Amino acid sequence: MESLNELLKTFRFRIKIEKRWSDLDEVGHVNNAVYLTYFEQARVYYFHDTCRWDWKEDGVILANTRIDYIKPVLYPDPTYIYVRTSRIGTKSIEMEYVITNEDENGKVLMSRGSSVLVMFDYKKQASFPVPDRIRNQMIQFEPSLS
Repeated sequence: MESLNELLKTFRFRIKIEKRWSDLDEVGHVNNAVYLTYFEQARVYYFHDTCRWDWKEDGVILANTRIDYIKPVLYPDPTYIYVRTSRIGTKSIEMEYVITNEDENGKVLMSRGSSVLVMFDYKKQASFPVPDRIRNQMIQFEPSLS
């Protein structure tokens, strides 16, 4: 199994997770369902930063998601999420996520996950191919895709 540091070298995008009071259960753990919200929020920032995503033109729907819960995320631990595009298909984009706690003592892997998103036209209620401009900008940001 690869080390956390080796794994994180494959990710170019990271944001800090700001935990809300409503994210927590009564013992201070982040509720398991909230991880999907963290993935979603990180994806939005990732899409904006990597390819200036136009949400009016470029709709997507979540087709599949997977989460491996390794350690509980607690409040107020400093927590980060790493995001990358791992594959671009004809109509789909596969994403990977790593959630870590990070402090002066180092980084600890808390969870890993992935999702498949499908390009979707909400007016026509139909999928469509990943636009070349999105594909090209993602490949430019994620050299491992080329």
